[in-house]
Amino acid sequence: MYKILTLLFLLSTNVCAESIISKEEVNKLLPTYTDGKVGTDILSKSLIIGDGVKVSYEFEITSKGNGAVILPGILLRLYDSYEDLSYFKNGLLNNEVLDVNSDGYKDILLWGTALTFDDDGNSLGEKEVVAVLVYSIKEQKYVVLKKSEEIDVFPI
Repeated sequence: MYKILTLLFLLSTNVCAESIISKEEVNKLLPTYTDGKVGTDILSKSLIIGDGVKVSYEFEITSKGNGAVILPGILLRLYDSYEDLSYFKNGLLNNEVLDVNSDGYKDILLWGTALTFDDDGNSLGEKEVVAVLVYSIKEQKYVVLKKSEEIDVFPI
């Protein structure tokens, strides 16, 4: 895990790296929802991931304080501030889109800290989490290369 986190840190210092969702974008959406009510704003974005392939997606924070995007092949939860058994420190995972496997297509890197709790609400501590999703040219979708249990990625 340490090697992957070190790699992610080195890659994240790349000033040209793009994010799926930034903290600033999350902060713009936060005032549009309150606990128990669905937000009214949806952030729509798109990325060119390689060889003319454009990916469009939307991001919304739910009434429970979770945020997800749908990308080719996956639903990816990268924001979680809902204080349940596990949520992300500061809400948003660090996220970048860049070509990690040198195939000409941008992949997805997620990393951060999950705060974990038992069923009684007692803290189990912090855990460093990471996910690497690569774009499969053959399948034309993202596939999970590696991911921590606390990061939700659902195939679609």
